[in-house]
Amino acid sequence: MDKDIKRAEERLEYLSSDKETIEIYKAREKSLHERANMINGAKEEGIKEGIKEGIKAGIKEGIIKTAKNLLVMGMDADTISKATGLSIEEIKSLNQ
Repeated sequence: MDKDIKRAEERLEYLSSDKETIEIYKAREKSLHERANMINGAKEEGIKEGIKEGIKAGIKEGIIKTAKNLLVMGMDADTISKATGLSIEEIKSLNQ
């Protein structure tokens, strides 16, 4: 095991003395860092978008449920449309 560690240390010392190798290493590290930042940013944006879409779907579901209740109560489609923002066609399709 000690031989392997010694060889690794020698290799590291050799590579760290070469300026071109150091520049390549730095460029690679920068690239990896930027890529990780892009991935994290995309994940965060995806989570935000998912939450937004979930809320929107929940609101739409609530509006449809309200429209159905208003239909059951005997309210006309035009009034329900004005109250909920649903189209007359959407309201008529709920009645079926």
